[in-house]
Amino acid sequence: MKNYYEILEVSRNASEEIIEKAYKVLAKKYHPDLQEEQNKKQAEEKMKLINEAYEVLSDTNKRKEYNIELENEEKRKTQEQQVNNYNRENRYEEEYDESDDEYDTEPLTKKQIKEQIKQERKAQKECREEQERQYARYMRSLGYKVKERWTLKRISRLLKTIAVTIILLLIIWIFPPTHKLLIQTYEENSIIRALVEVIKAIFVGIGNAIDSIFKGIFNKG
Repeated sequence: MKNYYEILEVSRNASEEIIEKAYKVLAKKYHPDLQEEQNKKQAEEKMKLINEAYEVLSDTNKRKEYNIELENEEKRKTQEQQVNNYNRENRYEEEYDESDDEYDTEPLTKKQIKEQIKQERKAQKECREEQERQYARYMRSLGYKVKERWTLKRISRLLKTIAVTIILLLIIWIFPPTHKLLIQTYEENSIIRALVEVIKAIFVGIGNAIDSIFKGIFNKG
């Protein structure tokens, strides 16, 4: 796949003005009419690429589609490279195992093999997650809305944040000065009082629903 950014000699974050300026500079530099006779054919081929790149990158919608294709292509190449590296390392290990090396090692136990497989899967998973995060950040920089996939790490981070928030709120509530201030604010501000009542009603409703579910289960039992 052609890299139009490299053809126009600009970065991927280049603005429309920079892309247009780069196009004009390169068009003047490689215009066939300004070349010597022996270089005209090469200049014509170069100008075709420059015009093709400018046609895509100067159009907002075409550029977005191209960025997605380019990102997918690079991601695919990265994955292929990782697979090739992994296969090459495994081939070297097999060749080493089959050779008559004087430093022969003892065979691995089943526990050690399982641990190695576990570590490899963990590393591959972390690599995939990092690639997804980088891809999401890049797409957001282009103006796309990208939803993060819910992973165990993300859920754990969210639960930790909620737990810390609850602990902080409890400390604020228990601490006498802030406790007194919260009570005073609640009594004097009708909006906060109404909001607290709504939250209480929601929790009471959830508690009653859970209670009803458990009662139904036990009654059936």
